[in-house]
Amino acid sequence: MKIYNNNIIGFFKTYYFSIIISFIIFISLMVTGFLIFDKVLMPEYARTDQEFSVPDITGYTVGQGRNILKSLGFNVSDEITEKIDYERPAGIILEQYPKPGAKCKKDRKIYVTVSKGALPVKVPDLIGLSPQDAKYRISESKLVLDSILYEFSDDFPEGVVMGQSLVVKDSVGIGDSLFIVISVGKHPSEYIIPDVKGEILNKAAETINRNGFKISEVVYMKNEDYLPNTVLDQKPKAGEIVYKGAEIRLLVSSLTEPAEQDSLEKE
Repeated sequence: MKIYNNNIIGFFKTYYFSIIISFIIFISLMVTGFLIFDKVLMPEYARTDQEFSVPDITGYTVGQGRNILKSLGFNVSDEITEKIDYERPAGIILEQYPKPGAKCKKDRKIYVTVSKGALPVKVPDLIGLSPQDAKYRISESKLVLDSILYEFSDDFPEGVVMGQSLVVKDSVGIGDSLFIVISVGKHPSEYIIPDVKGEILNKAAETINRNGFKISEVVYMKNEDYLPNTVLDQKPKAGEIVYKGAEIRLLVSSLTEPAEQDSLEKE
């Protein structure tokens, strides 16, 4: 009977010991698993779900923008939109989505809008217009008026455009320049030197050109009684009858003394 009791006690000791060992092993595995999950798997998962700031790629070419995005883990979408832009050349990124600074996950596709450049400009027909209307049409067409010439004409009345340097309806680029020719009426029977004394130099030059003459020289002289660039004297004198295309010399006021003083009166 005593032997039987010892066997039973030994059985229970072995049974409970096995249970305790199993429990300890189970607890150890649970702790190890938790540590692996907490220290290894969770940080890796968190990194894959992390968001980063999208860089600003506007102003770059598509190739440059793609390289910038790629270095930070983003991509340029193959769906690229194009639109006309008069200020930036073709191929430059104008807009992007998501916007610069937006928070996105890695591998996010960034959609861009790229400049197509400016469409060619059609040269307007300026013949027969007044100078003011011609200037408006030139500006409206996004062209630049370089200069204005004056010529006599038997076909066009005085004060209208009779010629232009760019061919009507030709295709040119935004900002291209042209000059126009204004009729000063029929050729006169006599060429009389106009009176430009007292006029500002720019206005005097326009008067001289419009009458079919040229300025051969401008001499400056210090004179504080007149505004700077005022015509003080001219040669030939006003009213003289001369040949077509005669040249006129002007004496013009200045606030400072010229390096080499000169005067039309010395001649």
